[in-house]
Amino acid sequence: MGPSAPLWMSMLYYLMCTATLLAGVMMLVKGTVRRLYSLAAVLAVPLFFLNNFHTIARVGVDPFDYWQQSLAKGQWWAWLSLALFLYIVWYWGLLVKRIGGKKEGQAWWKRQRWIWVVLAAAAPVIVYWVQNVDDSIVSSVRTYEPSKDNLAEDPSSAHIFFLYSHPLEREAYIAEADWRGMRQLAELKAVGISHISPAVQTGELLLWSDYVGRHVYQLNPDTWTAVRKEEVSAPLSFLSSDGKWEIQSINQDVKTNVVRFKKEGKEAFSKRFPPYVLQVLHDGRYFYVFVDDVEEEHGALYVVDQNGSLVKELPLPTKTARSMVMFQHRLVLTTEPSLTIVDPRTWQVMDWDMGQEETRFDQLQVKGDTLWVSYVQREKSGWIALNDRFKVMEKHELPSVYWEARFHGDYVYILFEPQEGNKADNAGEMNIFQLRTAQLAAKFTVPKQKHNLQTFYVMDEIQ
Repeated sequence: MGPSAPLWMSMLYYLMCTATLLAGVMMLVKGTVRRLYSLAAVLAVPLFFLNNFHTIARVGVDPFDYWQQSLAKGQWWAWLSLALFLYIVWYWGLLVKRIGGKKEGQAWWKRQRWIWVVLAAAAPVIVYWVQNVDDSIVSSVRTYEPSKDNLAEDPSSAHIFFLYSHPLEREAYIAEADWRGMRQLAELKAVGISHISPAVQTGELLLWSDYVGRHVYQLNPDTWTAVRKEEVSAPLSFLSSDGKWEIQSINQDVKTNVVRFKKEGKEAFSKRFPPYVLQVLHDGRYFYVFVDDVEEEHGALYVVDQNGSLVKELPLPTKTARSMVMFQHRLVLTTEPSLTIVDPRTWQVMDWDMGQEETRFDQLQVKGDTLWVSYVQREKSGWIALNDRFKVMEKHELPSVYWEARFHGDYVYILFEPQEGNKADNAGEMNIFQLRTAQLAAKFTVPKQKHNLQTFYVMDEIQ
């Protein structure tokens, strides 16, 4: 049935299909019920099953939920699925009519038929709706005792949020931490969320999925309450919010990403792009949309004005941008295998690398006239500082490869995989370094939860 349908409902669905197929074949052979009805039931079951498989193959999300939306939109396949389901229920009613002999069966059928047919058709939907009627997504919050086994310095007032989830499970977890370690753990009722983005001006968290989830949740981590729950038509590939503009890239299908540009909560316009939209940046005048074109096997930059008109389409030789910023009036992207630098005044494109093979650039941060870039190489990682002419001013190297990194203010937050011997209890090790000196300011272990650790994000303390 799908990741958000309960197990009992999935089992009931498969049991109904199997039982109807077996009963239809038996009645087709014995002729107890008109063979035409039995033949129709035998054909209806695989057709009904294929209709559900069609929803899985098309969008990769919960077929039951997707079917409900498609039914409301009047799509033919959804109504065909409903008609097949009702026929299967009617066929079982016809079989029940034969129980206990013709006369007794007819009398029982006349007394009970409407009650049982309606209950059989509606019970799974009613129970499913009751289970999901509560809009609250936070089911519990657990508080940790602050760790005393840590460095004395308080590097910043920032809070770190770790996301644990599984694409096919109904719950996810967000752990809140600061420089001393873990503070709180919140359990969420949200299917398959895999990313955290900040709602910049409000200090809230945006939770979304690029795999199976079909909701965007806006969560206040101070009170652990859901401020907003928005349904989207398909998983996202990108989401950002700066207070004025919210940008959502919807992974519509294998050939289309639909990017929605919402201004102050209302959709201003939307545009279609080839998949896969990985980054969108707004500089006050234009929107810069980076697409990792899977079919063409290279990247492309689309420039869109605030009215939704396409200003420029610029093919790029690189792909897979993990971050994008505006630095000294130039657009900088951490593409592979080099940094891509675009001058919007001339549309000139240049590449920059460290002169070493197998370097993957990761995160970017602009501080004044300096661009900070994190990177990963074969057996080491680190971060560098570039001036406005893209000359290396500082380089800080770590002796091992990090899992994930985030710049925040004057610090670099580096998440390493757990060390050998600690993997049973820990999901990772967080190290907080000073940006300019690379001095270790704090570190703590990130505990395991029921699901895998997906990502983390750093935000200023909520006032």
